[in-house]
Amino acid sequence: MSNKFKVPKNPAEVMAWINSVPMYKQDQPLDLSFKSKDEIRAAQDANLVKQIQRLEKFSPFYRTKFKEWGLDARTIKTVDDLEKIPTTSKEDYMKDRGESFKLDMDFDNIMEYILYEITYTTGTTTGLPTRFYNTTYDMFMQSWMFRTGCKIGYLEPTDHVMNLFPFHFIPHIGYYKTQHFAAATGMTLSYGFTGAQLPGFPYNIHRPMQQAIEDIEQKKVTVLCGIGSYIRRLIMVAEEQGRDFSHIEKVQALGEAVPKGMRDDMRKRLQKLGAKEVYISNAFGFTESQTAFQECQELGGAHQGVPQMYYFEVVDEKGKRKPDGEAGLLCITHLDRRGTCLLRYLVGDIVAITDKQCPHCGRNDQRIVTTVGSTYGTRTKELMKVKGTLINPEIMRDAVANTSGVIEYQFVVAKENKDDPYSMDVIRLLVGADKGVDQGKLEIELKDKVKKAVELTPRVEFVQLSEIFNPGATLKATRIVDQRPQG
Repeated sequence: MSNKFKVPKNPAEVMAWINSVPMYKQDQPLDLSFKSKDEIRAAQDANLVKQIQRLEKFSPFYRTKFKEWGLDARTIKTVDDLEKIPTTSKEDYMKDRGESFKLDMDFDNIMEYILYEITYTTGTTTGLPTRFYNTTYDMFMQSWMFRTGCKIGYLEPTDHVMNLFPFHFIPHIGYYKTQHFAAATGMTLSYGFTGAQLPGFPYNIHRPMQQAIEDIEQKKVTVLCGIGSYIRRLIMVAEEQGRDFSHIEKVQALGEAVPKGMRDDMRKRLQKLGAKEVYISNAFGFTESQTAFQECQELGGAHQGVPQMYYFEVVDEKGKRKPDGEAGLLCITHLDRRGTCLLRYLVGDIVAITDKQCPHCGRNDQRIVTTVGSTYGTRTKELMKVKGTLINPEIMRDAVANTSGVIEYQFVVAKENKDDPYSMDVIRLLVGADKGVDQGKLEIELKDKVKKAVELTPRVEFVQLSEIFNPGATLKATRIVDQRPQG
């Protein structure tokens, strides 16, 4: 099938493509995203009523909150009633590492109480990651969700996917959900199995980028899936080596914003390696959704895909909804979950959504759309994404400030190559150390503490105290500086 794929350009072509894939054609009658607005809303309302009842009975967090808020669960009958409910923050979720958001076991329903999988999201002030639980029911629903997502993003059962997400000591959705979406459609899956060696583990089990490049060429991989900047670096190295990547048709560049210029750069490089038309998707995902919401056209919007499972809102700081297409805080509600369940949860991104029918594919589900430049989300002040990982800067600050020997410090988030806005993110940790401290030992300790806190290793640089904070020039020290191009 290599080089035969052409991106559909309108709803008629999208439907023709769907009907050309037997699995997707068979699934089509059950695809709610193509139903009418009224049918979608009816399904969402019905699922919400059941989910609210489920939370009231089985959720330790919301069971307590409903009483605290004086909320009668029976008054929540439609998604429009959600505005009666206060929002849930990341801080709420991370307080006990997500434990109070896991539903109590319902032993009358075996699929709903068996814990099938645990992934992890951002850390807490203790430096420990936050758990996200999936039951058997959730995993079965995810299989449908992934199959629908593959259909939206033009991934076919005949595709061969290379999983370029790192195999990390903390399970994240990137690596593991790539396995699941490939399985849900029957695609062939290969592994780059890249990543950093685990501190203290005696064996280096990871494989180098070079091996992944050779496998992509030899196995005639058609889809690359991984963190956007890593995929781009791999393509650049392959270009230097003159590799044959003529079979690559699609790229799932995930985990961070991949603006249009970066997509165009990757596409041009791939074409130099023999590829023809290449569809580069920057689906919008986060742990609390357990998926990445796919584009049906590059920059055409991140489709909800399975509106019976989620409801999106864009709200202001007080939780009041914003008009269609206006930017605000992304707020999601799980409509049909059994493990970790969230209600009006603030994801930590500023986005815009639309309920209007998609002009590219004809679907009627909600879409996250671009508002600034060519990316879907803007970081909030409290949270930032570095190398595709959403982190809380307070955790980094806490880790370093409580380290003996450190007097001043500053984190600088920048691009590896300042002249290349699409190069990898790097974290520089500027340290003003106490006199006489063993800088070698301190560097090792700081790297270890920051890595444990936010799963990222900084480049430690010892500098003069005045380079970090000059009391004669500024009122207070700036602990986090983001030097990456914005937009």
